[in-house]
Order: sequence, then structure tokens, then C-alpha cells
Amino acid sequence: MTKDNCILGGLGRRASKKEIKMDQDSVQKPSVWDRDQCLFASLGQKLTRSEQKRNDIRNAASEIFITQGFEAASMDKIAALAGVSKRTVYSHFGSKEELFAHIITNFCDLKREELDVKPDHNLPLKDCLIKLGTKFLHMLHYHGSASLFRILISQAETDPSHGIEFMNTGPKISRELLATYLEEKIAAGEIDVDDPIEAAQSFYSMLFGARYLTCLVTGSPPPSPEEIDGIVESTVERFIYGLKVKT
Repeated sequence: MTKDNCILGGLGRRASKKEIKMDQDSVQKPSVWDRDQCLFASLGQKLTRSEQKRNDIRNAASEIFITQGFEAASMDKIAALAGVSKRTVYSHFGSKEELFAHIITNFCDLKREELDVKPDHNLPLKDCLIKLGTKFLHMLHYHGSASLFRILISQAETDPSHGIEFMNTGPKISRELLATYLEEKIAAGEIDVDDPIEAAQSFYSMLFGARYLTCLVTGSPPPSPEEIDGIVESTVERFIYGLKVKT
């Protein structure tokens, strides 16, 4: 349970004896909710008592939402898991909808920063895209994203607001960050791209691909790190050089 594997985790939360033992013993069968699926990364700052309770509530809510889904989640369950009263939960978050919206709003920014899923402006184009693509696919497949996506999809018809918020705080910003990098390469005369935003969207769409969709809707195992390397390499090649048409 390392910090690098955490997205929705504890902001300064002290590990329990059970968690420490799990780390030391290199657990063979981790629970459904482990540090690979956390949403608030441990940043190590000292929290006030109120902040600690708020953080415990967010951690508990994240686990309940991810493992049970939005509809089955309740403030009673969240309070029990957080070790606080339901009144305390409501004093921090006015409703289940507000609490879920808070998690969604922070999810993308925290993942992007914790996993450094951003273009490296110090690298040449191909190296930058390979590094970015690898981090992006590890984020999708190994850090709880699929469970969150399933919740958002299940709510899309009845309440699309959370999905819209997710798209604006996640994919939209990631697309803009990559487009800014591509614009630098255009200005330097290294590439010729008419629409950097569209190009950035195409790159992420290619990475997302059929493999992730299969994992998302069937629950099939994620690709191994070696398979991810292969997916990224081929995606970057197609993105930069396109298809070779035989004449």
C-alpha cells in the first residue's frame, strides 16, 4: 500500500495496525477496496480534528460508492465506516449527492497530480507521448477509474450532472494540457497540426481503445505492464506517422 498507488486515500491519515501488517506481509488477496482504488491521495500534512473527520468521511464515502454504487450507498453506511455520527456527516456534506459531487470534482485533479499524468515539456515529442500514454493507461486500469466510470454511466440518463463535472475536470483539462504541448512543437516548427485540441483528443481516444472498453463493461483483467507498453508504443507510432498505405 504505497503512496504511488493511491488516488482517493487519506490526506494525512495515519495507517491502522491492520494496514501496516498488510503492507509488511505483502498480502496475497487484497480486499476489494485497497489503496489502488483510493481517491484522496495521502499528502502528509497535519490535519485538525475537524479536517480529519472530513477526510475520514471522504475516504469512507469513496469506498462505499466504489464498492456498492451510488444508489446502494447511504449516509448511514458512510458514517458507520468513517466512525462518526450521521449528524457529523451532514455537518460536512449536506447530502449524499453533494458528497459524491465533491469526490468527483477532486478525483481528476488529484489523480493527475499524484500520478503525474501530464505532458513532460522537457522531452521530445515521441518520448513525451510514450511517457504520457503509459501513465495514462496505468491510471485507467490500476487506480479505480473503471469503478467510477461505471457509476457515472449508471447515472447518465437520470442525473448526468456528475458525468458532466467529471468530463470538465478530467478529460477536458488533460486534452488542453496536451494541446498546449503540441502548440509548443508547432511554434518550434517540429510538427504541422491544424487543430491541437482535436489532435490531443484523438491521442487519448486511441489510448482508451477497445481494450479498456472491454475491461469496463465485462470486468475482464487489465493488461499487464508489458501489454500496456506495447499498446502505447503502437498508439504513438500511429499517432505520429499514421498508416502506411501501399500503392
